Amino acid sequence: MLQTVSNTASFFAGFLQFDVQSGEIGKNLSRVKDGLAEVAGFHKRISPGIIVLPELWATGFAYEKLPSLAKAIPELLKKLQILAAEYQVLLAGSLPEYANNTYYNTLFITGPAGNAGTYRKQRLFSPMAEETFFTPGEGRGPVHTSLGPVAGLVCYDLRFPELLRQQTALGADLLVVPAQWPAARINHWRILVQARAIENQMFVVAANRCGTTGDTTFGGHSMIVGPDGSILLEAGESEECRGIMLDPAMAPAARSLFSTVPEK
Repeated sequence: MLQTVSNTASFFAGFLQFDVQSGEIGKNLSRVKDGLAEVAGFHKRISPGIIVLPELWATGFAYEKLPSLAKAIPELLKKLQILAAEYQVLLAGSLPEYANNTYYNTLFITGPAGNAGTYRKQRLFSPMAEETFFTPGEGRGPVHTSLGPVAGLVCYDLRFPELLRQQTALGADLLVVPAQWPAARINHWRILVQARAIENQMFVVAANRCGTTGDTTFGGHSMIVGPDGSILLEAGESEECRGIMLDPAMAPAARSLFSTVPEK
């Protein structure tokens, strides 16, 4: 079981940036396995830690297969739990979830003990016809993990700062963002990831997809940003699986100068 991280203990944060294959759960899971092995092979230490995967990392937006893909997610999460236990990390990424007789685009945070918690995407992206197939989630607090409270946003949610403020007020100083953000608006992505870090004085680990589906090219540039808005690590446009050690003391240090963190 993951050891709870203290306020002063460093932890690993990483992302797996890859080309999600639409409707191909097996192929995408294999890419995750390879990516984790790559990260673990490059870094001497990745535990305790959290590694973020893209939005709908196992399925893509394969709406025509949505019922069968969503049905496969519980078994997929068991396999993800095994990987989390093997590397002693948390794995965070969104997947299609069937619940309450509808479908959600849901961020799952999975650890060695199983599902630590979820966040359902609240702002659905009309150009991808999300509102036709998914139901928007409702507001909720951060997920309580062995690394402390972890806030979540999914892709288009990043444009709506109010979705993060309550999670920050409830104690989160780490945000994870799985995304499939297009290359055409990658400058918006970079600015918004930094903005969410700056206004909430928190770490942001944002994993974006790369590659192309149909007429859309996705922009990559997965990022890890510090509580002061500094870019600590950034990928390019192609597949990359990377990470760094973070010092949790950076968040309270930033907030000690002046605090923009909302009260409960």
